[in-house]
Amino acid sequence: MTPVKPVKMCDKATRVWCCRIGLVLAISAVLLTMMFQIWSYYFSLVREMDALTYSEPKLGAIVSVCNQKMVTQWNMDCSENGTHWHCADKVEGRLYVDSSCDGHWRTINVEACCRTMVWILPW
Repeated sequence: MTPVKPVKMCDKATRVWCCRIGLVLAISAVLLTMMFQIWSYYFSLVREMDALTYSEPKLGAIVSVCNQKMVTQWNMDCSENGTHWHCADKVEGRLYVDSSCDGHWRTINVEACCRTMVWILPW
């Protein structure tokens, strides 16, 4: 059996071992930080998708006319021009127009009875 040499604190083998352990710890810290960032990003995307899933269309404007009279008007500018009502909505964004009017909903015949609702889509 060979006798074991005593190892000194600042010996080359000790320094190499400390450098290796330091490198392993540094790489582990970087990998754990990356995992935490990916985990956080994933859950932020899931929260955003849930918010989009649960959001719903909102009523942006409504106008209702019947027998030459304005029955309901909200968030829409309408003016009578003899034979037609000319309407302009104040709503911006992605819109869906639900109209029972014949022809274009912005120009409504005075004799008509119809209702137009402008919906704001969240998607």
